Amino acid sequence: MKMIQANNLFKSFGQHTVLNDVSFEVNKGEVIAVIGPSGSGKSTLLRCLNGLEEIDSGIIAIESEHYADKNHGGKDKINLKEKKNIATKLGMVFQHINLFPHKTVLENVIEAPITVLKMKKNDAIPLGEALLEKVGLLDKKDFYPSKISGGQKQRVAIARALGMNPDIMLFDEPTSSLDPELVGEVQKVIADLVKEKMTMMIVTHEMRFAEEVADRIIFMDEGRIIADEKPEKIFYNPEHPRIMSFIENIAMRQLIDKD
Repeated sequence: MKMIQANNLFKSFGQHTVLNDVSFEVNKGEVIAVIGPSGSGKSTLLRCLNGLEEIDSGIIAIESEHYADKNHGGKDKINLKEKKNIATKLGMVFQHINLFPHKTVLENVIEAPITVLKMKKNDAIPLGEALLEKVGLLDKKDFYPSKISGGQKQRVAIARALGMNPDIMLFDEPTSSLDPELVGEVQKVIADLVKEKMTMMIVTHEMRFAEEVADRIIFMDEGRIIADEKPEKIFYNPEHPRIMSFIENIAMRQLIDKD
């Protein structure tokens, strides 16, 4: 089953083109890592998929339902009510975590099921507790965000996104704001979702992690997809000169970090 279909997506901010004729598909259960240099359009792509940004033109379908359908300069053919219904199939975890500081960890997780899905609080609490146990944080359920680490906050954010029972998870640089020693605990939660065959797109600069978890790698540069290949092809036998230089630069930085 095609979970995501994107055809000929264009997106500009002023005179700057951020997405330039982007097309790809994601099948059920696939994990797609989106990599490339900073400013290549990776995060904007995810934000367009979940509706935080509006495409200038192109078609996005989620589970074969049109989510956006727009010609250059034209109005989106999909109405807002339809978009909202389809959007519930997508969960997103951001680089900047943005938990509600005045709510406990558990309250953060159950907020969306109660307010969006209209779940009764008595039903939402055991759901929230189960999700916190899933990410290893049930013992922190009554803590406020200021009292837990960055890695723990991001795990709460993952539990919060899962609380909407999405079919697809989108991760936008989920570990880039964390101290290096906290990265692994977040990656483990994502790796567990991989084992559960959750359909995911992950924007990341963690190349080793991308290689380990992804079924395919999408490489973006200057708003275009210049490769959509298996990880071994991207990392060990790249054909495009831009990918070659990117991988070489990453390897060089890793050697410098080790020193």
